[in-house]
Amino acid sequence: MNLNHLLHDNATELFHRFQQGDEDAFKVFYDRHFPRLSLIIGDYVDQRDVVEDIVTNAFIKLYDHRASIKEPGQIYAFLFVVAKNDAIGHLRRQRRQRIGRAMQEQLVDREYHDPRETELERDRWMAKIRDLVELLPPARKKIFRLHFFEGLSIREIANQLNLTETTVRNQRNRALIFLRQAFLL
Repeated sequence: MNLNHLLHDNATELFHRFQQGDEDAFKVFYDRHFPRLSLIIGDYVDQRDVVEDIVTNAFIKLYDHRASIKEPGQIYAFLFVVAKNDAIGHLRRQRRQRIGRAMQEQLVDREYHDPRETELERDRWMAKIRDLVELLPPARKKIFRLHFFEGLSIREIANQLNLTETTVRNQRNRALIFLRQAFLL
């Protein structure tokens, strides 16, 4: 059966097939919504490849949650919310990285004049941090790396690891306490 024909004649049947995991039905919704959603997310994020990743991930989440979508009108709303939240998360990670670099440069400007010495000192501190992180229990180590090295938010880590945000926050805080104590020794 031609799905484009279904789109016009029987939207309910198309939606039902989508909910059942029919890839052709999913492709109809993908073709319908991908260009528009890409344009909108492009207003938030100016990197084309990142926009495509964000929108593609929204469609993956849509497919994974298709059974919870109750009517066809909810499809675009779901995609929009997921993509917008991911775009905002991306912008926050970029901002945190920029702020971190700016703060590091300010400290370097105040404390050191030789850039090679600054880089060596930074590398020594990072090596010590990485060595200490290796001593953490596996789950705590993973959470610490995702948050501080990869820039993921508490919510993103919780979603990725299927944990509660409280659990992620507690594990991150315990890792920080351990590192603080190790540096004070």
